[in-house]
Amino acid sequence: MDTHSTGTAGQETAPPGRPRPSDHPEVLVDRIGFPGYQVKRLPVDAHVHVHRDSLVEPTLDAAANNFARACRSTGSLLGILLLVQSSREQVFEQLLEGQTCGRWRLGKVAAEPQTLIARRNERQIAIVCGRQVRCERGLEVLALGTTTRFPDGRSLHEMIERVRGDGALVALPWGFGKWIGRAGEIVREALRRHSPDELFAGDNGGRLSALGMPGLLRDASQAGFRILPGTDPFPFGGDYRRVGAFGFLAGVDPEPAGPWASLQQWLRTSESMPQPYGRALGPRRFLLNQGWIQVRNRLSRRVAG
Repeated sequence: MDTHSTGTAGQETAPPGRPRPSDHPEVLVDRIGFPGYQVKRLPVDAHVHVHRDSLVEPTLDAAANNFARACRSTGSLLGILLLVQSSREQVFEQLLEGQTCGRWRLGKVAAEPQTLIARRNERQIAIVCGRQVRCERGLEVLALGTTTRFPDGRSLHEMIERVRGDGALVALPWGFGKWIGRAGEIVREALRRHSPDELFAGDNGGRLSALGMPGLLRDASQAGFRILPGTDPFPFGGDYRRVGAFGFLAGVDPEPAGPWASLQQWLRTSESMPQPYGRALGPRRFLLNQGWIQVRNRLSRRVAG
């Protein structure tokens, strides 16, 4: 059984700074204890889509509940959503134009144009804009922490360099059926060409839990590339309810004036693997999602044709 969650203090023998997942996926904590110190943990979902405007409020509600289950926050910020918009998505830009979304109040962060703070009562969630860029052979690059738009359809190597040149964090997200054959070789070449300081890999909460972490992701992890898990919700079937339920715990206490700056610095400088939490999909939900996405893709091709 694949687990993707945190453990409690005293259960691990890992050295300081290198916590390991627990064998008990239902146990989720906000502090990982090692002799002599404690580290704060903040839940982060590193692969979020809000596929239409009407889903913003329910997605924030779901994320707030899932973050609260994953980590008992000692501050007002429950967690961080790393939004990765495709070229057709403009939800973040629309949110910038308003001050509320249902029962959530939206506030800009003066020093971070890519960040919004959503507030509801005492709950706060940071929304950080980013991009999902389609490349050759169905591969994708995630540009984390940027409002810059990038063209689709370029080579993976070119897009990695363009995103790095923009100053954004670069992650290569695993996708079902996308890292095999020639596409898989292109990913392997990217991992050989770049160092772990230049590139992250992305785990996907939409994969089948029973199969465990995909082989190429395991290889990347063993080579020192840090894995950033995220839900990557589908645009149907209430899948937005998973947002915030699959991610990683960041050892950071963000500054209110710069939550993305705090997280980005931690990601760039931390030598340990981000501690994952949550669980990927069971067989029923996985098969349902894959069936729906095939139907949706066929309908899209008919409309385009």
